[in-house]
Amino acid sequence: MPRKPAKRNDEAPLDGLRTVLKTQAVTLSPGINQISNPPPTDPQLEYYFIPMQYMKQYQAYNRPGKPLKNLKLVNYDKPAISLSFFYKHKYSIERSVTHGDVVQHIKNYRDELLNRSLMEQLSVSQLKELRETDELLRTVREQPDAYQACFSNYHHKYYYWYCTYRYFDDLATMKTTTSSEHLLKHTERVGHEVHERLNIIFIDPEYINEAVPHDHKLIDRELKNYPIQLRQGITTLYLRQV
Repeated sequence: MPRKPAKRNDEAPLDGLRTVLKTQAVTLSPGINQISNPPPTDPQLEYYFIPMQYMKQYQAYNRPGKPLKNLKLVNYDKPAISLSFFYKHKYSIERSVTHGDVVQHIKNYRDELLNRSLMEQLSVSQLKELRETDELLRTVREQPDAYQACFSNYHHKYYYWYCTYRYFDDLATMKTTTSSEHLLKHTERVGHEVHERLNIIFIDPEYINEAVPHDHKLIDRELKNYPIQLRQGITTLYLRQV
């Protein structure tokens, strides 16, 4: 069974945060910075690139295991030295379900149809669906083993932007690690109420501007310690005074 995401309850003061974020945020561009496939302008997606020197200001919002409902610190304490983004269908399937949960789900579905019938005239197909759902509810209640069940949001087509970031796992040895996180997006509920959510992605301003080799040898870093450089043909001699 897939791991259920942590339940998000508490909310952060987004309006106040936006005021601060917009004074700290920087713009990153492919070809200039180590970033690829940034999401296009999307009214549902709000995110900010924040230099690591401001990171501690957001410590109160870093809540592992109890994340905020409307704010995500994508990589707190792991400032990115490179970033890439991709779009993905995010879904889960839960196969270990209880009989009580199945009955409750069918009952809620039946009740929605029933309540709608009190407010408006149902179509022929809707009336048929109401009768079939009522019969299904009765059967499942009386015969718990009549159906095999699972829960999934697969056909709801929940697509999210994901952020893959690379960071220094061990700064002393310049060892890097790569992780991915999905980004929160604004959602619209029944009645057209919009729930705003934003993302903060911390970056290392120095390394986001230059490539860090994946082999961790970081030859360019070592050669910077040699101030005298004599290039001849395809080889350069690097010297430093001892």
